[in-house]
Amino acid sequence: MTNQCSHVKFVKSRPPVLLSKHEIAAGILLLILTIGYFVYPIIQQRQFNIRAQHTIIAFESRIEAYRADHQHQLLHHIQSDALSSHAPYFWLDVVGSWLSSINMRLYLSGQEHLVDPFDYIHPSFNLESFGFYTDIVGVLAIPVIDINLPIYLGASVQHMNNGVAHVTHSSFPIGGDSTNTVIAGHRNMAITYGQVFSDIGQLQVGDKITITSFIQCMTYTVVEKRVVHANDADVLRIQSGRELVTLITTYGRRGNRRYLVIAERVYN
Repeated sequence: MTNQCSHVKFVKSRPPVLLSKHEIAAGILLLILTIGYFVYPIIQQRQFNIRAQHTIIAFESRIEAYRADHQHQLLHHIQSDALSSHAPYFWLDVVGSWLSSINMRLYLSGQEHLVDPFDYIHPSFNLESFGFYTDIVGVLAIPVIDINLPIYLGASVQHMNNGVAHVTHSSFPIGGDSTNTVIAGHRNMAITYGQVFSDIGQLQVGDKITITSFIQCMTYTVVEKRVVHANDADVLRIQSGRELVTLITTYGRRGNRRYLVIAERVYN
């Protein structure tokens, strides 16, 4: 009888290869780095969101304190001899009127100094001159892409790393006829501490954007999206008779183009 297993060759087994301590340490380090690569951005984004929300809460609390103080002054005025003096003015209304006058001057001047938004580190207006000790002028909310961020005055590195920035020589975000508020934000996670405008490319015509200033809450709908050259400032200028908000961020790896989302105010 033929041995059916005669064709099988037995190979002498080799001893298992043992890794050195250095190789094991290198493997563990590689594993940690791999996990960190995916986990760290999540932690970073969470911390960014927490800081942003704390900043917004502080801003809103400050506004409420001003309103409560004004109500107290009005009550005191009514209880006293109201005919002997003028009613106390509301400080935020005064600031709003001043910013409106600046917006009008920007419109009439043609915004000749408006160029690339990311060149403006310093704001053109300091709220501290009115006793408003903050560099935040409002809050930007875009529910469809889960954005709720403070709007800082001036596109400094610190401001851009912690939220979005009102672009100098564009309309202040208080509403009004013939205005265009330009708001800049980074798009690349490697630049900022968290995702800011990374997802604005997902916005579609008709999506809602709200801006809450210290005066009022304003609602805008997206009407246009476009890519322009970094020095093309004409698309950022005020358009007569329109109330616009323009979101702007970098586009492409070279950094010489800008991605714009243009929204127009709606009244319910």
